[in-house]
Amino acid sequence: GKGKGKDGHKGKGHLLPRTRISADKFLGTVITWKGKYGWIQPAEEIPHEKAAKNKGSLFVSMDDVMHVTELTPGATVEFHIWEDSTGLGAEEVVQS
Repeated sequence: GKGKGKDGHKGKGHLLPRTRISADKFLGTVITWKGKYGWIQPAEEIPHEKAAKNKGSLFVSMDDVMHVTELTPGATVEFHIWEDSTGLGAEEVVQS
């Protein structure tokens, strides 16, 4: 069922405390969009110990997307990067 797993945080990831690790915005490509969240492939490697998690892609929630409610797979995006206990994600995501 939902919410069961190794950690009790399944589905609550967007509520975990975050730390922004990017000073400037990064560029990347939307890999997939699942309705309320998706994954972004950064254009350059992120110098961070958690960057290799999730095959180098960044999690993005619809709450972190600016001006639109969904992202288009294959589209170029700009974003800041955050870190939490599960890995890295994107915020202030703008699709160009």
